[in-house]
Amino acid sequence: MKLKISVNFDFGQLADKMDNLIGDYTSGYAKDSVKGSKEAINKGLQPHLEDSTETIRGKRDQPISPPLKATGKLYDSIRQEKNAITMEYYGFDHNKGFITKSNSMIPNKKVPARPFIQTTAKNKDKLDKKFMQDIRKALRSNKKVVSLG
Repeated sequence: MKLKISVNFDFGQLADKMDNLIGDYTSGYAKDSVKGSKEAINKGLQPHLEDSTETIRGKRDQPISPPLKATGKLYDSIRQEKNAITMEYYGFDHNKGFITKSNSMIPNKKVPARPFIQTTAKNKDKLDKKFMQDIRKALRSNKKVVSLG
């Protein structure tokens, strides 16, 4: 009796394509994170600005709201570079929270986190689905047949 087994996958083929698959995924994620981050800033972030910050913005003729968009410098600096999101250095501080420097206008003040670096939920689902489809496609193979007997 002859036994014929066909294998419809090839992990070696997947391994060869994995760097590109991950690169495409992270690039798409970074691109949408630019959009999602700017949307979050436009909506306004919690917590609201302190009265002292609103006063300072008023004296500088800057808009009171939304937080993180006083001059637009941070907002305009948010962009994609290959598979990463880049922005002015202080954007990451605002995302996680920080304490002002001792020589600042309001020294040693705890500035709460305003987590704005994000993607849109719709796009994350779309990217995840496409990534899994790409993996299945890269794994698929009809080339290998093993005969026993």
